Amino acid sequence: MANDLANDGVSRVATANRILFSRDPHLAAVGFVWSPLPNLVLLPLIPFKFLWPPLVQSAFAGSIVSSVFMAGAAWQLVAFLREIGVKRSVRGVLTLCFALHPLIVLYAANSMSEAQFIFFLLFVARYLTRWIFTGASAPLAVTGFGLGLAYLTRYEAAAGAVAVLMVVAIVSYVRTKSNRSNWLSLVLCDCLIALTPFVTAFVLWALVSWLLTGMPFQQFSSVYGNAAQVRAEGLVDLGIPQEIATAHQGVIWMLALAPFLPVIALICAIRLISRRDAGLLGPVVVLGAVVTFMFIAFALGMTPRFLRYFIVVIPLAIVMVGIAIAPTRNLTLSLQPAQHRKRFRRSAQARSSHRGVVAAISVLALAAGLPTGALAVLSPTINQSDAYPLQALLSRAPLTHEQQLASKRWITDRAVATYIDAMHPGRGSVLIDDFLGFGIVIGSDNGDQFVITSDRDFQPILADPEQSTVRYVLVPPNRDLGLLDAVNRAYPSMYENGAGFATLVKQFDDVSDLGTNWRLYRLTPAR
Repeated sequence: MANDLANDGVSRVATANRILFSRDPHLAAVGFVWSPLPNLVLLPLIPFKFLWPPLVQSAFAGSIVSSVFMAGAAWQLVAFLREIGVKRSVRGVLTLCFALHPLIVLYAANSMSEAQFIFFLLFVARYLTRWIFTGASAPLAVTGFGLGLAYLTRYEAAAGAVAVLMVVAIVSYVRTKSNRSNWLSLVLCDCLIALTPFVTAFVLWALVSWLLTGMPFQQFSSVYGNAAQVRAEGLVDLGIPQEIATAHQGVIWMLALAPFLPVIALICAIRLISRRDAGLLGPVVVLGAVVTFMFIAFALGMTPRFLRYFIVVIPLAIVMVGIAIAPTRNLTLSLQPAQHRKRFRRSAQARSSHRGVVAAISVLALAAGLPTGALAVLSPTINQSDAYPLQALLSRAPLTHEQQLASKRWITDRAVATYIDAMHPGRGSVLIDDFLGFGIVIGSDNGDQFVITSDRDFQPILADPEQSTVRYVLVPPNRDLGLLDAVNRAYPSMYENGAGFATLVKQFDDVSDLGTNWRLYRLTPAR
């Protein structure tokens, strides 16, 4: 796989591949720790690996999907700006500020789920705004549909769903409060239209997980879940001083992506207050809720220290600029009394010059995020997972030691796969937990030689590998995320000494900064 792709992006391609082409292919192999849609959308591309193996072996299928969704996100942004009345030239500039932002460019290419998540959030923001200004039920139903898909993409969408519920309830109440007899039923109907798809997705995904695994919310309870990974990396129980320091770090990172975000938010607020029109607060509240949730989770140590968790700051800033510079005459909301709307129309021409000044300031504030965003993306202290690979990719000078290590990611995994392929060990003969070993599995030309975590007989084989077709065991070091590896959990001394029933065949020293020195053990025949 490409050496600069992120772990999670490569693992999603591996998950899609095991659904179709593992030793035990089945749909439940999608796993239930993470949202399923980023894996499922890859399925149509995976069979083409027989025509072009790099689609899977280099995880290029993931890059295709993420680039398509990020392009779709840019299109949703253009459509939103057009519908609120932003001029073509200005919305073109704003869209360029989005599409050319270094973090957006990176996550359009690296096969991660951020592109899909941003697409659905902007989709929701656009149709929620359309409902606010038209009152029609169809845009509200589409909003709910987008929320459901956003949740099946990333669980952070739950924060957006809460925000949508608040906006819909308030707007619906203001519209129907004069109808004293049935205003409550009208508000409830609007809320049900908006939230039913999300609730359906939430309940069905939890129910299927519970029926198949016995756990409805594996994100929290699974040994591979986010909570377990955070514990393995020592990011829990930070204490108040550390949480304050982490929160300060989060603010700095957000400002690195959008350095004038507070100024943009102030301008947007002033424009909305001066127009006495809260109709466009909806998309700001939805995107802002997701950013707020991620900031809180980051500060409390509930997530790893990745810059990507703040990526929604970028579309939020652009949406706020679009709202600030949109002409008043296109922002007439049915919430406003007729006399206010008439006064706004009469004064629109007088304020056109003010909009020009606001537009210039806002666009410059957005453009400042391009160089600061580039610095953040290339900074190892901020973008710890991607900075060195990008530096190695862009550098024309001799690479530093750190850049050399980063540029060699996945090389060891491919070497392990090549070594095992050359052994021709046979079907189901190599036991590996593909939680960390996914790169080895998709790097192989013969995936069914591995017994992997999603195989329905994995647990019985793990419990007694000597009574199965397994002849070899691949195991990572028993530290950090390796503590979560199923083989290490079942046999804590396997990596060190073979747990008394296996003999070391070869150690594969990782030549990259991933630091996973895999060991291949051969089961010792019972005497």
